[in-house]
Amino acid sequence: MKLGSIALLSIALAGATACGSDGGSAPTCTGTGCVCVDTACSCTAGADCKAECFDSACAFACTTAAKCEGKTTDALTATCNDTSMCKGEGGDSSTVTCNAMSNCDFKLGAMSTVVCNADSTCKIQVDGGTIACNETSGCNVKCLGNCKTTCATGAECAVTCGDPGTAATMCSTGVFACGPC
Repeated sequence: MKLGSIALLSIALAGATACGSDGGSAPTCTGTGCVCVDTACSCTAGADCKAECFDSACAFACTTAAKCEGKTTDALTATCNDTSMCKGEGGDSSTVTCNAMSNCDFKLGAMSTVVCNADSTCKIQVDGGTIACNETSGCNVKCLGNCKTTCATGAECAVTCGDPGTAATMCSTGVFACGPC
C-alpha cells in the first residue's frame, strides 16, 4: 500500500518544476511546455502552464497562444504575448504587460502597474496603482484603492472605483482616477 501511495505521489508531482526562491517558499511551474528559470516560468506554443509562487515574488511569460496562470502573495511580474490567455493574482508592486491580441485577467495589490497594448483585452482588479490602455486595447478596470487609468485614443476603457462599483473621476481626456487626480 505504501509503495502504491508513493507511486501516485510521484506521478502527481512529475509535471511540477521547482523554481528558485527569493527567500519565501520555492515557486513551482506545472504544465507541458512550462520551463522554470530562477523565479520565472515561461510557457510557449499552446501549452497550459501554472506558476504557483506562494509567498515569493515571481514572474511568468506566456507566448504563442499559450494559456498561463500565476499566483503569489508577493509581487507578480507577468508578460502575456501573441494570442495567449493569462490570468493571475499578485500582491503589492505587481507588474503586468499584455501585448498583441492577448487576453489578460488579473487581481493585483497596491502600487501595481498594468500596461495593455495593441489589441489586447484586459480585465484588471487592483488595490491601487497605474493602468495604461494603449492603442486599440480594451480595458475593464476595477480599482479598490487609489489608482489612475490612462486610456489612449482608440482604446476602450471602463473604470469603476471601490466594491460598489462607482464611476471613476475623469481628470482630463482619457485619464480616469479613483482617488485624487
